[in-house]
Amino acid sequence: MRYIIISDIHGNLEALESVIESFSGSDEKEILCAGDIVGYGADPEECVDRVISQGARNVLGNHDAAVTGKADTALFNANAREAVEWTADRLSRHAKDYLNGLPLVFENGLFTVAHGTLHEPEEFIYMMSGAEAMHTFEILKTQVCFVGHSHVPGWFALKNGKVSYSNGSRIRLEKSSKYIVNAGSVGQPRDNDNRACYCVFDPQKKEIELRRVEYDISRAQNKIIEAGLPPALAERLAQGM
Repeated sequence: MRYIIISDIHGNLEALESVIESFSGSDEKEILCAGDIVGYGADPEECVDRVISQGARNVLGNHDAAVTGKADTALFNANAREAVEWTADRLSRHAKDYLNGLPLVFENGLFTVAHGTLHEPEEFIYMMSGAEAMHTFEILKTQVCFVGHSHVPGWFALKNGKVSYSNGSRIRLEKSSKYIVNAGSVGQPRDNDNRACYCVFDPQKKEIELRRVEYDISRAQNKIIEAGLPPALAERLAQGM
């Protein structure tokens, strides 16, 4: 069994479909989403439906929480807040109920999934430093934790009490170490690479791979503009930032 971990789709159906197509040839897989199915993009309902149809297990992201009224948008920037309001007005009751029912953390014995951090997961803290990673390592019960939120793929490792960071695309798990892996973003990458990003975990081989996939960025951009969403949300897709 291989595990596909996606995150931060953000209503970008073109990116999501390309990612799904890239791993659709494998039958022995389970899909997990580290949050933020919606927000920013023009196809929130369609992305929720697609994730459900894939049988994915999901955790709650801050944008998912915001559109259901679980999270305050006071700390969102103006464009993000406008996108949340636009999305909330267009999501069906079925989609909102689905998002509202998502847990903050998922754990299955092999690995753990959260949107931001394991400490105070309801606060959706960005894990951008070794200090933040250590807070999660201290309460992590499994060897691996997958997160999203920052839209930047990479991973922290804890070995002999010390935390290191890498943005490499392949991880070989060592028995004596623990790992926190950011799966990047399907729908709005922010590491100067505009391709959709996700990761694959093979527990039998003890390997994790971060993968990139091309998608129709122009189509996703046009949908954002036609929907009347802030143009900056379209522009950043091409920039990958």
